[in-house]
Amino acid sequence: MRKKGVLLSTIILGLALTACGDIRNLNDLKEAIGLTSDSSGGDAAQEESTNAESLPASQEYVSSDGSYQVTLLDGLTQSNLSVLAGSDVMGLDGDSQRKGFGAFCIRSPKSNIPGNPGSMESLEDYADHIANLMTKGSGISTDWKDVATPAIEGALGCLARESVIRQGTSRGQAYGYYLETENTYYSIFMAGNDDDVEDARQILALEILDETSGKGGTRDFLDGMTAVLDTVNGGSIRDAYHMLEEGGADESTLESLASQARETLSSSWGIENTAALMETADSLINGMHNPDALKLLEEYGGLGETDRDAFDAKLTGQNLDQGTYISLLAAYDAWAAYGESAIAAWDLSRVGTIMGFGYASGYCTYEEALDKTLEAALKAKELFGSWEDFNQSYLYGYSYWAEESLTDPESSAGERAELVHDMESQVNGPFALGWDIELTKEW
Repeated sequence: MRKKGVLLSTIILGLALTACGDIRNLNDLKEAIGLTSDSSGGDAAQEESTNAESLPASQEYVSSDGSYQVTLLDGLTQSNLSVLAGSDVMGLDGDSQRKGFGAFCIRSPKSNIPGNPGSMESLEDYADHIANLMTKGSGISTDWKDVATPAIEGALGCLARESVIRQGTSRGQAYGYYLETENTYYSIFMAGNDDDVEDARQILALEILDETSGKGGTRDFLDGMTAVLDTVNGGSIRDAYHMLEEGGADESTLESLASQARETLSSSWGIENTAALMETADSLINGMHNPDALKLLEEYGGLGETDRDAFDAKLTGQNLDQGTYISLLAAYDAWAAYGESAIAAWDLSRVGTIMGFGYASGYCTYEEALDKTLEAALKAKELFGSWEDFNQSYLYGYSYWAEESLTDPESSAGERAELVHDMESQVNGPFALGWDIELTKEW
């Protein structure tokens, strides 16, 4: 496989790092964006000239999910990236024809944006986040200025910014175009030498085709299984690491991510080898916390109790600490809703996450990570009848485990409940995919 341009690899790495801790071992972004030296006057060589009578040759690039298309310079190499359920990232690499030029385009539902920036208050906040995601930790300085913005029919807002990008005595140009609709943010970020970026700006166009479209396959279902935690983490470590590996990232970059992934598995799960990874994944599939929750509920007389208020009163009279009280009520609510399956979704949802970290750690292959996640998805379809049921069981499980109330907006449990609600309401979100689709091995 042809090695991806450094710009595209840097973008993927930036997204991957949010799922694995804030470590930075970036390739030299000076190479990535075609920075030129102030003293030398820059590399002005062009493969095609631009004048007032002739626009640069252009090409339309359609996102992998068919939801939007971008018009940019002709001959760019397109890479379709998947780092977060519901989002589409398209990389456009100019290595072959315009050395150093690159662009990336992102469509993401408003409640699950790559990099986990938290709540976006405005399109300006979103633009700040994307620019920061691109350049953070690279040693690159920017000075963004708002410029005239091409309007798009149907958009709630549009914003365009430009900046000289500097690193030491070298410089380049960057341009960002940002758009929002009721449900979605879009961004186009491109960088390179002055002439290439200017050519690209002359022909740049973004067209929204169908915000409700999606691929709708098994991989999308698996991404939905881990969508909440991937959003909290900022992206899928499995897919981000895979893209870096397939794209020919250098060994030091891969090892930095692998080291962080190994540390996460060791400190959070006690997993330090392949056998422990597979044993833990099987335990989650067969029920790790769910049996414990039911057993605890039985000890306190919750199993068989049909009146929640009566059970609540029973707990109140036992002088329990607040954490235990919350856990027991969460277990009761889960049992009342889903019986023996109770908080099984809490266990099943995390299989894909630990297998993704296991893949990045070198404890399993990419295919093995997907295979085990598929096992968890098939089990989930046996136990639950919809995304709503799966997600509610997940939330009860989180409340049980964290000892936090889902109705407390200041708690992490409350924040996850709000996140799930937002994601379920998205017409193009990770849970818009039908629960009843047939799952098959697509890899």
